[in-house]
Amino acid sequence: MTTTVPRRPALLLAGTAALAVFAGCLHTAASERAERVDTRGYRLVPPRSVGGMPWSTGLLEQYVGVVDCAGTPSDADCYQGQTEVLGIGISPSDANRIVPGAVGSGANYHPPADEYVRYVAFRGLQGRVSDPEKALRRMIDSLHRGEQMPFPPASLRWDGPYRTVPLGPYDGAVMKCRQGEEVHVQAGRPERRTPNNRCVWADRSTVAVTEADLPVRKLAELTAELYRTARVKAK
Repeated sequence: MTTTVPRRPALLLAGTAALAVFAGCLHTAASERAERVDTRGYRLVPPRSVGGMPWSTGLLEQYVGVVDCAGTPSDADCYQGQTEVLGIGISPSDANRIVPGAVGSGANYHPPADEYVRYVAFRGLQGRVSDPEKALRRMIDSLHRGEQMPFPPASLRWDGPYRTVPLGPYDGAVMKCRQGEEVHVQAGRPERRTPNNRCVWADRSTVAVTEADLPVRKLAELTAELYRTARVKAK
């Protein structure tokens, strides 16, 4: 009796290798700058663009929490606020397990000339993070449980665990990326798969997630760029 062992798609294997090389390059660059940079006291202000991609949606310090309609739930502005907060974010109780008392920010970025890339989703929490490694693990657990609306887990298949990607000489900063694919099933049509990759970072004041159907190395580059540009020193 012969057993057939399924082969992993070459795309996933190539992407995983590319991420490992990219992480090695970042580690080498980080080693050249030994001085540590304090990461406390930052808030997240998503830039208007990342990697040349403009944002299609910007969410500034709003998406965690429930909007109080003050007894007028039929008010159009209140309804819009509720759907923006609850439809794209994370509930206060879930966020508090990651960063107690957190405020959330984020953005969606879309390449205007590439119709095949949906968007890059960026969401983050800000507050006082005493243990970035623990906060990162809690964020990953929250994503795995499907607690965050922009990142549904149901149709995703992952290729191995999260891999560490060095961010540079930032005190306590950790970032991990994971490669996978989204499976599209439609009646009467062949199963279709598209890349779906995710990165998560945490430091002493921010915890954030990015996800896109871009190659994993490219997403890691964009996430590192967002780490440098989206964090603004709080006044």
